[in-house]
Amino acid sequence: MDRRLIKAALAVAVGIYISGHSAAQAETGVTDDTIKIGMYGPLTGNLSSWGYPVMNGAAMIYQAVNEQGGIHGRKIELVQEDGGCDVAKTLAAVKKLIHREKVFMINSGICSGPTMAAKPELIRNKVPTMLFAASLDAITSPVSRYMFTVAPTGSQDGASIGEFVRTIPEAKRIAIVGHSDEWTKSKADAFKIVADQAGLEIVAEETIERNVTDAAAQVLAIKRANADVVVMLTYPGPTAALLRDAHKYDLNAKFVGNNGLIDLPALAERVGNSDALQTTYIAAALVGPVGSDQLATYEQMLRKYYPADTVKADAFYGTAAAITVVEALKRTGRDLTREKFVDALEGMKDFDAGIAPCAITFSAQNHQGCQSQTFWKIQGNDVVVVGPKWADIH
Repeated sequence: MDRRLIKAALAVAVGIYISGHSAAQAETGVTDDTIKIGMYGPLTGNLSSWGYPVMNGAAMIYQAVNEQGGIHGRKIELVQEDGGCDVAKTLAAVKKLIHREKVFMINSGICSGPTMAAKPELIRNKVPTMLFAASLDAITSPVSRYMFTVAPTGSQDGASIGEFVRTIPEAKRIAIVGHSDEWTKSKADAFKIVADQAGLEIVAEETIERNVTDAAAQVLAIKRANADVVVMLTYPGPTAALLRDAHKYDLNAKFVGNNGLIDLPALAERVGNSDALQTTYIAAALVGPVGSDQLATYEQMLRKYYPADTVKADAFYGTAAAITVVEALKRTGRDLTREKFVDALEGMKDFDAGIAPCAITFSAQNHQGCQSQTFWKIQGNDVVVVGPKWADIH
C-alpha cells in the first residue's frame, strides 16, 4: 500500500511539474489557437480620421487570414488601443498592450514622435514591433532587434524627393517649406544632401505651423526668391493653405510634396480648386493609386471588411506591414516564439508584399524594408503615376 501511495504521489508531482513547466514556457500572446497582436493609434481627436483608416487597412489583412483558417492553426486576435498621436497616451497604450493585454507583438506606429517615445518600453520588454507609417529614422536606426518598418523613413522620403527634383528640367532654384520639428528636419536634411550633389540652389526656407489656414507670407517670400520648385515637407492642412495661396498669388513653380500627402483627391478638396494642383507631384509608397489595377485587390478587401470606410490612398499605409507580419508568422512555423519570429523577419529577402512599390528585405543589420518610392500627380481629375523621376505626362 505504501509503495502504491508513493508512486501515485510521484505521478501527481510529475504531472504538476510538467503542467507548470509548460505554462512557464508558453510564449506571451500565443495560445494553441490564437496569436494576439496589438495596435495603437489616434482613435480619438483630430487625427482619428486618419488613424482608423490606417489601422483598418492593416486589420483587414488579419481578418482575411482568419477567414482562411489562420496561420498554422491559429487565428489572429487584434487588440486596439487609442494613442491619440500623443506621447503620454501612446506610452500608456503601449504599456497596456504589453503588460495587461500581453500581446505577442505590435503592428502599429502612425505618429513618429509618440512612437519614438514608446520605443524604449517596446525594446525593454522584447516586443517585436512592425511600424505602419511612423517615419522618424531614429525609431529603426541604429538597428534595435525588435523594431522594423517597411515604410520609407524620413531621410529616404527626403532623398527620394531630391532625386525627383533633380530630374525636373530647368529646376535650379529651390524653396523648402516645412514645420519646426524632427519630422521635417529628417526629410529636409536628406533632401539638401541630394540637392547639393545636383548643384541645386536653395533660395528660400520657410517655416509654417501645422494648424495654419493662411500661407500668404510664405508664398510671397518664395515668389520674391524666384523659386522654380517648392518642396513641401508639410502636413495636409498647411499644404492645402500653401497651394491655395500659391494659386491665388500666381506663384509659377512646380510643387513636390512628401509621402504624407498621398491622398491627392482629399488635398484637392481642402484646397478647393483642383487647378491649383496641376503642377503638384507627391511622393507615394504604394504600388499604385486608388482606382488602379495594382490596388484593386486591396480596395475590394477594404470594402468587404470595412464597408463604411472611404477608400482612399492613406487607408493602405499599414497594409504592407500587416502582409509582412503574416509572411513572417508563416515562415516561423507552429513553434512560435518572439525570437524565432524576429529571426524570420531578419531572414526575409526580396519578399513581394504586393502593395509596396519594392520588394522587402531585412537582415540583422537592416530593419528598414522597402525604401523606394514613386511619385503621383493629378491630371485633370485623375491621379496618375509619374514614376521615381520627373516626366512630362501631358
